Amino acid sequence: MNEYQERVTRIVFWQPIASPHQEAFLESLAGRFPGEVILGVEQALPRERVAQGWQEPTHTNVNVVDISIPANHAALASHTTPASLHVFSGFFSHRLVWDGFRKLAPSQARLAIFSEAPEQTLATGWLKRLRGRVLAARWANRFAFVLAIGGVGCEFFELIGFPKEKIVPFGYSLDVPPLAAAISSGASDGVVRLVSAGQLIRRKGIDLLVRACGELPATGWSLDIYGNGPERTTLEQMVRTEGLAERIAFHGAVSNTAVQESLARADCAVLPSRFDGWGMLANESLAAGTPVICTASCGAAQLVLSDRLGSVVQPHSVAALRAALAHAIAKGHVEPQDRAAIHADAATHMSAPWAAARFESLLTGAGQQLPRYGQVAS
Repeated sequence: MNEYQERVTRIVFWQPIASPHQEAFLESLAGRFPGEVILGVEQALPRERVAQGWQEPTHTNVNVVDISIPANHAALASHTTPASLHVFSGFFSHRLVWDGFRKLAPSQARLAIFSEAPEQTLATGWLKRLRGRVLAARWANRFAFVLAIGGVGCEFFELIGFPKEKIVPFGYSLDVPPLAAAISSGASDGVVRLVSAGQLIRRKGIDLLVRACGELPATGWSLDIYGNGPERTTLEQMVRTEGLAERIAFHGAVSNTAVQESLARADCAVLPSRFDGWGMLANESLAAGTPVICTASCGAAQLVLSDRLGSVVQPHSVAALRAALAHAIAKGHVEPQDRAAIHADAATHMSAPWAAARFESLLTGAGQQLPRYGQVAS
């Protein structure tokens, strides 16, 4: 154990919300870290997230603190010695997180970033990159490391000027239940089951998926879509126009448990996003032993490192998506041995305990020897 690890006795995560995407990782970290793990949050889950089926995390090992209360904010910002590591998420849009950083920047506390890349549209992308460059120019040397979410996160932080040696590829992770909890797909009917889940908004690319499905054979597959959003009516009309109403079903917003049960019965999950900072559907699918198709604009694309796990396709491309779907359908149902192998990869290289150990290794000086995130056997 080096001097850095001996001095770090407290880790404080500053975040906009207590995200269910980080619940398992933070609990695993708190369970193995010898000091205190604190999660400071600005607000409860927003209504729109609850409507999507998100559930407020239940933390037992992590001390959750409401930083919208000024006294609480001040208390966390008072941990100014090298014994405290402060990890910030939400720099670009959340005032209380930013205020915490500004108070701590002049101190001796250790500082780090845990962040996705922001969506960079034609209208606003230049402004986000400019703001990022200003941040990096002034503060990059103040951070011990940047936990960049996905390959798109690594590219963004390098683009705005953070030193490559400080950028650590990271991601979101889950507890991976035993495969026995999964439900095997119904191979006897000959129908390859596809699943997609998420907000029905343009960024998620469900319109591209529907168009790609319109170019598939008329039989041998089905697609279940979970989620709600402003594009649902338009997407349902597209399905009818393409003559796919018997193949594609919209189920609306359901619980995460229901999505996981569907993934356990599926043969392939699909994330057709034009942009996605991560894409938890990939984790959930692989944890169920189910391959996944996603675009290269999804952070979670770094999990899909072999044909057995699925495929990564060019974003915005209906043709590329159609080809990947056709390949998945041609492969047929997931064989039990393949499902077991995919699940084993997820449990070994993508789980919350694995991510917690990866994070802790940054404190022990082993960060430079970390394997590629999501590294699996081919």
